[in-house]
Amino acid sequence: MKEGQQQIHTWEFRLSASPTQLWPYVSDTNRVFKKLGAPPVELTSLSRNTPKGSLDLTHNSLKSYVTWQEEPFAWETPYRYSVRRRYKLGFLEDLQFFIECIPTDQGTKLIAKIWLTPTNIIFSYVIKVYIDYILKRRFGKYLIKVEEAVSKEVKPYEVSKPRKLVRGADRKLKKITAELIEHSKRKRIVSKLINLIRYAEDEDLERIHPYALAEYWGEKKFSVLNVFLNATKLDLLDFSWDVCCPTCKSPQNNFKKLKKARIHLYCEECESDYTMDFNRNMHLVFRPHPLIRKIPDKKYCFGGPGNKPHRVIQQKLNISDERYPQLRLEVGTYILRTHNHEGHLKLHVREDGTDNVNIYITDEEFKGQEITISRNPNLSISNFSSKSTVCFIDKLNWKEEAIYASEVSSSIDFTQLFPNETLKETSKVKASEVTMLFTDLMNSTELYVKEGDESAIGRVMGHFKIIQQIVAEERGGIVKTIGDSVMAVFWEPVSALKAVQRMQQIFSNSSAVGDAFKLKAGIHFGDCTTVNLNGRIDYFGTTVNIASRLVDSASEKEIMVSEAVFNHPDVQLYLDKNSDTFFVKESLKELKGFDDEEFKVKQIRLERPPMRLVI
Repeated sequence: MKEGQQQIHTWEFRLSASPTQLWPYVSDTNRVFKKLGAPPVELTSLSRNTPKGSLDLTHNSLKSYVTWQEEPFAWETPYRYSVRRRYKLGFLEDLQFFIECIPTDQGTKLIAKIWLTPTNIIFSYVIKVYIDYILKRRFGKYLIKVEEAVSKEVKPYEVSKPRKLVRGADRKLKKITAELIEHSKRKRIVSKLINLIRYAEDEDLERIHPYALAEYWGEKKFSVLNVFLNATKLDLLDFSWDVCCPTCKSPQNNFKKLKKARIHLYCEECESDYTMDFNRNMHLVFRPHPLIRKIPDKKYCFGGPGNKPHRVIQQKLNISDERYPQLRLEVGTYILRTHNHEGHLKLHVREDGTDNVNIYITDEEFKGQEITISRNPNLSISNFSSKSTVCFIDKLNWKEEAIYASEVSSSIDFTQLFPNETLKETSKVKASEVTMLFTDLMNSTELYVKEGDESAIGRVMGHFKIIQQIVAEERGGIVKTIGDSVMAVFWEPVSALKAVQRMQQIFSNSSAVGDAFKLKAGIHFGDCTTVNLNGRIDYFGTTVNIASRLVDSASEKEIMVSEAVFNHPDVQLYLDKNSDTFFVKESLKELKGFDDEEFKVKQIRLERPPMRLVI
């Protein structure tokens, strides 16, 4: 073997799991590199001329010895990914790592390839033995554990040994578990949470998303969130706030408390400024309390596909390069961007979409052009621009499992358990595309006269409790009550519509609340400003004002929605699926305070309006 000669190592594994089942585990390069025995890495700065998207990295333990520049990962979900490192210091000159999952009749043929160039002949022999006998065995052992979990339809931690807890944590866990069951009344979820803390790997616990676990556990989202919030109050868990970059979608900034959060932020990866948005990029995340289990702050990889599960492909294209990525997409909407363009293309994926799609990258800016493509399109991407670039396609709804600040900060559980967790009094934070719901009782005055104050107040308070429960179950929060009215906030419009539908059904038909309440509602969707008012989160702006005027204009048992709400794709889909339930009428309304304009609104009812006889 000659000095400076490239080595090529190829491993092949036959697995019964499909590429889609394997991808979440083999694409998690942070976990894979840790399993292979790589030391932790950290970001450094080697040059002012590092290309956008590339990373300068070093080993934590060997900072003065091994440093390299890492090109952007390239991947095609769920089939393949690769990365290349160019070393500046150390015993290697160059390294490339490639993984491919090839579908077979029996499952998957997984191929791993490593290309590397050692700096001298002594290192060459040592590296060859280390890769062929040690790294291959470690990777194979990891795949066996993954396949075992996949075959049993469980997560890998559920077939693993318990992890080390902090000294004295076992005794604390017994006490906290009993208290948590008493507070939440949800023994099954508490048991699953304790197992997660005991058995999951560090990487699984660094950022825990309760809604994602609820989906996997088959539990209601608001119930799992309730357990997590109570667990935080009892020091079993701790929470913090991620503020993700809107371009790369990575949690570039994290804050322990809302009052510590900064509005104006910077993304190192995108090299651009961005702002905190209460309804779009600020999420509540959890991890074990450090007195129960300490999660080390170590990274083994920064740029792999596992760090961006919302990104289905990422490709580097030099000038005049063409790529033909293999795609397997879910129905939905995707965004195509590049590192050199501010704009984007919007791709709608449908079963009957276009099969052959050619995308040409030029120096002209993308302008939000839209195209409908099939789930498995023949896609070609050509770089006709004057610069090399990185092109990627992201899911539009990239954080459906996230708990957004707008929904949780006004939830009854959160405000009762953490009354001081709010914004600074001087902060004014944007909340984009937030949904505002106002409800009001039509017959409350009649109720007070007929039943007397004591009985009426009891019934009205009972009505508030029912609304609180429904709003929480539909991923919303009660901002405040005003007399007999409720102001609630939701992450998306369809959740507000579902909530009102359930309220109407209960108050119109249930004998549990006595004589039927005559509830009406108004829903609007748009941008707001979030503030701390009297120690609680509140919202101001035109969107709030319009929603409050819509409920004023609504009739008995009517849901008055704005055109923005009605035209939202998810609302349209829900109304179409329930066309026998909803009766919609379009009209023009003049709203108080908006004297110079008329609003096109939809009046929605759950029953046909009564016929009027005109004589």
